[in-house]
Amino acid sequence: MTELNIRAYIGVMIKGYRKKKHWTQAELACKVNAAYSTVASWEKGEREPSMQQLYVLAKLMGVSVADFFPAMVSLSEDMVEKELMTNFRNLNEQGRTIASAAVKGLSHTAEYSREL
Repeated sequence: MTELNIRAYIGVMIKGYRKKKHWTQAELACKVNAAYSTVASWEKGEREPSMQQLYVLAKLMGVSVADFFPAMVSLSEDMVEKELMTNFRNLNEQGRTIASAAVKGLSHTAEYSREL
């Protein structure tokens, strides 16, 4: 999928979630501290929201940031583990401590754990 198509996809998703909330573009713009024209340009796929704006949009609309993007092919569990370990090895001691704590916290959260 090209960058332009991804922008268009994100725009369609923003519009769909906005309409589910029965909000106008102006109401959504106010909630995310953006101009009405900015929301309109997102929905037309002319511009894309920043990651910070996507986070705020997701929170307001009760969805995940990932819900604004097309589904990707799942990576095998082995590939994911290999990438995680590579990234972990690149961290210094403080980074490893923080990463370990974050993973432990996520594994004890029902939303993210396979076992809870």
